[in-house]
Amino acid sequence: MIFLLKVCVVVPTYNERENISPLVESVKSVGVEGLQLLFVDDSSPDGTSEEVARVASKEDWVRLLRRDRKKGIGSAYLDGFREAISSVSPDVLIEMDGDMQHPPSKIPELLSELERGADAAVASRYVPGGGVSGWGFWRSVVSRGANWYARKLLGLKVRDCTSGFRAYTRRAAESLLDSTLPTSGFAFQVAALFQLKRQGMSVSETPFVFELRRAGRSKLSLAEGVEFFIAVLRLRFGLF
Repeated sequence: MIFLLKVCVVVPTYNERENISPLVESVKSVGVEGLQLLFVDDSSPDGTSEEVARVASKEDWVRLLRRDRKKGIGSAYLDGFREAISSVSPDVLIEMDGDMQHPPSKIPELLSELERGADAAVASRYVPGGGVSGWGFWRSVVSRGANWYARKLLGLKVRDCTSGFRAYTRRAAESLLDSTLPTSGFAFQVAALFQLKRQGMSVSETPFVFELRRAGRSKLSLAEGVEFFIAVLRLRFGLF
């Protein structure tokens, strides 16, 4: 496994203190040489920033960007991309959640997709070999329905439009930074793919199994679901 790419993994966090050390160890075990890990924390009241700082004092490849308040996961990714580009100048930027539901062991597969020529690669639950672990019936219905809705309205070919585990070439990431995108939850993930489609960039998918979170609490809410459906409509009619 040889990758001639400088990689920065951007991980937004809010109240994920318990997951920081396990995530760092899991990313380290992947063995991608020169990889940088950037946590973007929105001043979590549980001490997440302090835990990241503690780990970073021992691991020079771990970094922290602390923001003053909660501003949405999309803006966290975009701020993280800006910080990474200015500080470590990566060839590839990877999005990954901080709750241990995205297996870092899949990072090499995402990088391989980019090395084969894709502008972005999505770790997908909805291609052969992918799946979810421990979901109930209604959560599965909502997730699949949201993806169907986004694909139909926006003409996207990606099966898992809402996946937050993905890799971008620097060119693709800079395209997102130059765009106006919704910054909340799944709407950001769909809007990013829609922007790449408009720019004529290629997106591939590689399978992964989405696991139950090991610690902390899910931040998905009904309000975010409603915002997602409205945001997709706005994207369809060019209102962003």
